Amino acid sequence: MAGHSNQARAALTRERVVRSAAAEFAEHGYDGTSLSRVCKAAGVTMGALTFHYPSKASLAQAVCAAGIEATRAVVEEADRRGLTPLQSVGGMVGAIAALLSDDCVARAAARLSRERPALRADWRAGWLPLVRARFRQAEVLDQLRPGTRPESAALLVGSLVAGVEAGLLPRPRRATLPPPTAQEHLDELWQTALQGIGTLHGRADTS
Repeated sequence: MAGHSNQARAALTRERVVRSAAAEFAEHGYDGTSLSRVCKAAGVTMGALTFHYPSKASLAQAVCAAGIEATRAVVEEADRRGLTPLQSVGGMVGAIAALLSDDCVARAAARLSRERPALRADWRAGWLPLVRARFRQAEVLDQLRPGTRPESAALLVGSLVAGVEAGLLPRPRRATLPPPTAQEHLDELWQTALQGIGTLHGRADTS
């Protein structure tokens, strides 16, 4: 019984450390993240942190793994709700944007995989293969405009998500309105892109 209790406490500690580290990585990046700040936020000693994660790299890899898994879960759920391949892609785009807005673990995984290739943890691997598969399906169903290649369409979606995640998109200058969220950015961009890559038939059920 004591063994199970110790395992449960260890699992809770690891989860707390990962979430605290994710908040640091998401805001400051790999190089700017302080393990002492992670310890303080998680309420653990440096010894406890390094017991579970011996290095900053191993901690970053754990954050990436958690972020990739969380992203895969919401993308697969969105895909199941799609009535057409392009509707599935639209749902996945919205789900990714919402997750980036709400979940520091996903944001950290996206930033770390972009900024730190040496970690060999590709956040896009949690969702881009499924996007590619749906575009190939759309092509078979004649739901892509002639001349639009599924791989190019998937690359476009990947670029849109990367732009929003990295904060590269300009914000409107209307001071009276709140800035758009990541999800609003991607929804608008996806609808604009859809006018160019989808046939009328393919777009019909994507709203």
